[in-house]
Amino acid sequence: MTRYVIGDIHGGSKTFRALLDRLSLKHSDRLYLLGDYVDRGNCSRGVLDIILQLMDSGHDVRPIRGNHDDMMLRCFTGQHDDCSPYWEKQWGWYTLFSFGVSSVDKIPVRYLALLDALPTILMEDDFVFVHAALNMAEDDPISQTSEMEMLWGEVALVNSKKIGGRKLITGHTIRPIQLIEISMMSSRIYLDNGAFTNQQPDLGNLVAFNLDSMELTLQPWLDGETLE
Repeated sequence: MTRYVIGDIHGGSKTFRALLDRLSLKHSDRLYLLGDYVDRGNCSRGVLDIILQLMDSGHDVRPIRGNHDDMMLRCFTGQHDDCSPYWEKQWGWYTLFSFGVSSVDKIPVRYLALLDALPTILMEDDFVFVHAALNMAEDDPISQTSEMEMLWGEVALVNSKKIGGRKLITGHTIRPIQLIEISMMSSRIYLDNGAFTNQQPDLGNLVAFNLDSMELTLQPWLDGETLE
């Protein structure tokens, strides 16, 4: 078994598919996804379709929720936070367009159920996965960090002892490749290279990280125009 984790996909279904092809994912492998499957790119539905296809085919794929996925879901449930009321008119219209609908309540229920079921944190013995951050001011960041902080937060330093000696892996915060590579040697690993920005060479890659070999695979953006 090989374990992989992929950073923010943001509506880039062609890019996501190309990266998966390069990984040659086997059923015995395990794949973590760090959230933000929707918005910015022009094929959010396609990204969710790929995730559902992987699950349906028996792959061990373990996605967590990102802040953009959460905003989309909140627009459906009406349980808004400070940002989600603006989702449909700002970030969300690319996502709605990919479904061929004008409002989130017209999106097929299977996609909304997928987002609703996503956890905000997952763990291995050696790694913790959240979309954005853990609150290191808490005595037990794993159990005491709020979901909102996991989705939107930021932390500069990670106290590995507080999270059981694990490394924290996040997306959300865009970093150039050089800083992602440096972070691999620290207790906080960043995996969002701003794939949707398509700003080569420092930004614009969808990033996969092999948790066992500690190697990166970079897939340049293939999905055309984006909404930043």
